[in-house]
Amino acid sequence: MLFNSAAYMLFLPVVVLLYWLLPFRYRTLFLLAASYFFYMTWKPIYGILIIGLTAFNYFAGLKLAASPTRKGLYLTLGVAANLLILAYFKYTYLAIDAVNGIATAAGAAKFSYPVEQIILPLGISFFAFEFIHYLVDVYRGHKPIKAPLEFALFPSFFPTQIAGPIKRYQDFVPQLHTPRTFSIKQFDQGVELILWGLCRKVLLADNIAVVVDKCLAHPELLSSADTWLIFYAFAFQVYFDFSAYTDIARGSAALMGFSVPINFDLPYLSGSMREFWRKWHLSLSTWLRDYLFVPLGGSKGTFVKTLFITLVVMTLCGLWHGAGFNYVMFGFMHGVLLVGNRLWRAFVENKANPLSPFLMKLTAAPQFYPFAVFINFQFYITTLVFFRLNDWKNIGITYQRLLFMNQPAGLGAFDLTIPTIEGPANYAILPVLVAILILAQILTKLLRDEKETPGVLNLPNWLTPLRPAYLAALAVLLLLFAPDGTPSFIYFQF
Repeated sequence: MLFNSAAYMLFLPVVVLLYWLLPFRYRTLFLLAASYFFYMTWKPIYGILIIGLTAFNYFAGLKLAASPTRKGLYLTLGVAANLLILAYFKYTYLAIDAVNGIATAAGAAKFSYPVEQIILPLGISFFAFEFIHYLVDVYRGHKPIKAPLEFALFPSFFPTQIAGPIKRYQDFVPQLHTPRTFSIKQFDQGVELILWGLCRKVLLADNIAVVVDKCLAHPELLSSADTWLIFYAFAFQVYFDFSAYTDIARGSAALMGFSVPINFDLPYLSGSMREFWRKWHLSLSTWLRDYLFVPLGGSKGTFVKTLFITLVVMTLCGLWHGAGFNYVMFGFMHGVLLVGNRLWRAFVENKANPLSPFLMKLTAAPQFYPFAVFINFQFYITTLVFFRLNDWKNIGITYQRLLFMNQPAGLGAFDLTIPTIEGPANYAILPVLVAILILAQILTKLLRDEKETPGVLNLPNWLTPLRPAYLAALAVLLLLFAPDGTPSFIYFQF
């Protein structure tokens, strides 16, 4: 069941209505049943997998808390079990391809796997990360969840179960203990987040995807200017798509009085890759910091060790995104950029460097920041080639174009040859939609209440009567300018 489907638009109101009508003591059980139903509308058989994983991690957490002398062993077994399940479903074919590649090079027979098809369960990466976080935090001394229904709802909560945000159980479970009454204000904020998310997904991401998919089907036909423009478009497609999912998830949770983490904070306005990862997919970047970078010793030891651990963590981050060597390269490139950022800061801040006073003054100047944002975004664009393409020939051609090399026959680097998109007039209005929604996002950034519900307009009292008109305008835009078909969210595949 997709957030942008008619089925979800029927499912959500029914769940919200029944949730508020039920007595408080039955709400956790009801939400758990609704969440499993939500998950099993895709493939019922994988409900058994998630229930099994939940039961295993529930008892593993209790065993960890009850066995202080052997908790290291239980933690290792628990984390290993979660990773093995994730690896089987997500990386079996990648491992087979690697083995067969080596076998072919060595002249040996290829390895054949008896199972014809392994279908990746939706959200398995996010389930695994939440379970690992739980086990590690219990190992560190946090109290385990003893109520089985509460533990089962923690990873399966339907607004966040497929693509996050990655929750921390210390933040989520206490919300199950607090009786709450229906709040018009919070309900209104939830509706706004859902509408705002649907607009970004359906009007922007999906319309941009039509252009990107058509052009990148034949990257060899694109000039350098074409290629840069298409990957600019893809960058915003990814951002609008994933941030839309997060806002719909946060809005859906808010309708029932729940708060889930914010995941994006205008990441494309970052002046460095370090700042980018503090604003992009925040729940993942903080998870990587707390459960991978720090445990591996990245925050301690020598400067060289920190750089090496950064490369390792970001390469694993790329592998988490997808079972392909292109994703490994995507993560590795982000690691290289983060290492380059650390080396640059060390150079600028080195007192032995005679240019240090000038560089520190230059980089601290407000006028320098837009330039830093522009440069950082160009580097980010180059990493998206591996995120979007998995054919190595096309990847090579695309990098040649980005470097203004080897243009198509009869074309110059700056010739624009992007084909005209045939179909309804929606695409002609796309620049207007982009302008309207970007303006709305800037307005939201200026007026939002960070302490209550980030991403929601915090209008002055005299403008509050205009909120219904604002929400109605978003709904009208959805009805008028939605494309013919709306695909699933990009991060569903992870």
